[in-house]
Amino acid sequence: MTEEGGGEEGKGEEEKVPRTLLKAIDGFYKDREAVFEDFDEILAMYSKGEDIKEGLKEFRSKKPAIFTLIYDIFHKEVELEDKLDKAGIEQEKRDKIAEFKNRFSDLADEIDLLILEELGLNM
Repeated sequence: MTEEGGGEEGKGEEEKVPRTLLKAIDGFYKDREAVFEDFDEILAMYSKGEDIKEGLKEFRSKKPAIFTLIYDIFHKEVELEDKLDKAGIEQEKRDKIAEFKNRFSDLADEIDLLILEELGLNM
């Protein structure tokens, strides 16, 4: 398992990593302290049994691209990992994403329920 950069020739069929994802990763890393603070507050509310839907919606309205990345962290793990590899994302950013996933894993189902509800698929 070696990481190679620049080996693009002969890979025309390989999908490119969306620029929106790269910007979201950069934004997540740049604003990581604020993102972690916001999710610490949401997790604290969740731990008390409070409804966190409004907190999640508020975060999403402030940082929609980062919210989508967070959804992908929990629900499109393999696909996201593949895109991180293709884009050559630095280890520090990967570590911060992994830290977020571990720290806020209790919220994964709540994030999923919010998305499903908004898509009209609430159960």
